[in-house]
Amino acid sequence: MLVLVSRVDGGGFGCLVTGLVGCQAGAGNGVEPPEVDQVVTQETTSGGSAPTVPHDPIDGSYRSALPVSRATITWLAGLIRAYRARIGSRWRKVSPGRQAVLVLAMLRKDERLWDLARPNAVSASTLRRWLLEVIGLLAARAPRLDRVVRRLAARGVTVVLVDGTLIRTRRRTGRHNRANYSGKHKHHGLNVLALTDEQGRLEWLSPALAGRIADITAARHHRVRERLHRAGLDPAGDKGFQGWHKDVRETRDCDHCHGRCAQVVLTPDKAEVNHPRTEAQKTANGVFNAMRCAVEGGFAALKTWRILDKLRLHPRHATTLVRALLVLVQHEQATRDTASTTPA
Repeated sequence: MLVLVSRVDGGGFGCLVTGLVGCQAGAGNGVEPPEVDQVVTQETTSGGSAPTVPHDPIDGSYRSALPVSRATITWLAGLIRAYRARIGSRWRKVSPGRQAVLVLAMLRKDERLWDLARPNAVSASTLRRWLLEVIGLLAARAPRLDRVVRRLAARGVTVVLVDGTLIRTRRRTGRHNRANYSGKHKHHGLNVLALTDEQGRLEWLSPALAGRIADITAARHHRVRERLHRAGLDPAGDKGFQGWHKDVRETRDCDHCHGRCAQVVLTPDKAEVNHPRTEAQKTANGVFNAMRCAVEGGFAALKTWRILDKLRLHPRHATTLVRALLVLVQHEQATRDTASTTPA
C-alpha cells in the first residue's frame, strides 16, 4: 500500500495534507495501479455459488495535520522565494509555498521521499535536493556560539545549562562503524551539545561529533567553558560533566580573571566508594536537578521534528540539519510568544 499526498489545505493552526492511497498488485511489475471506484468481494454460500456483491465506493483519501504554524510556513516560503530570485532560477516544478510545505512534512513528520514524490509529480531525488536546499538556507541563519553568549550576558543571564544528546543513525560500515557507536546509549549515532537558558529554550547547538564521544569531551572540543567565561557566564551540567571544574583549577593564568581562573562549574554531587552522599548533598542535588531539568525540555522541542528519530541522511549533513531545526524551533517559539502577548 502506498500513501500519496495530493493537495495541501491551509488550516487554522497549520497545514492539512490530503492524500490518496494506491494499491498495486504484484511487486516489481512496474505497472500503474488502476483507479478503483468500488470493491467487489465474493461471498460463498452453502450451495457453493459465489455471487458478486458490490459495495459502496471507497474514498481513498485522508487528511493529516502538519503541526507547524502558518507564520512559519509563510516565512519559510519567503526565504525560498528570495533564494530563487537571488540565484536567478527561471522555473521550478512547484511554488515556494508548496516546496516549504513538502520540506516541513519531511522534517516534522519524517515523510518518506517516495511517498511524497509520486502525487506531486516529482522524483525522490528532486525532493531530496529541495530538502538539502532548504536546510542549507535555514542553517545559515543559525546563531553562532560567540553571539549567543554575548546576547545571554546582555540579558543578565548568569548560568547557562549545558547538556548533550545522541542523534540516532543507521549502522555505518567499515572504519566508521565503531566511531559512531555510543556505549552509553548502546546505539549508533552522533553527539550534539546544546546550550539553553534557565527556561529550557534552546540557544545553541554544536556541530555533530561521533557518537562515541562523551558530553564533557565534546564540551572541551568546542571550548564551551572558555567562551562562556569570556562573557562572564557559568555552565551547569549533569553528572556527566563531573571533572569539568578541574579545567578551571588547572588554569593558572586567566585573561578574564587576571590570574587564577575563578569561574564556577555547577554539577551535582556524586557518591564515591566508601563516601556516600550526606542528606545535605542529596537535598542540594534535588534543588540543582530541578533547575537543570529545563534543558530536557529544549531537547524535547528539538526532537518533535521526527526526522531525528533515526537519521537517514548522510552524517555529513547532520550539522546542517540540526542547525536548521534549531532555527525552526526558535521561530515557532517566537511565533507562540507573539500570539500569547497579542490582545484578542
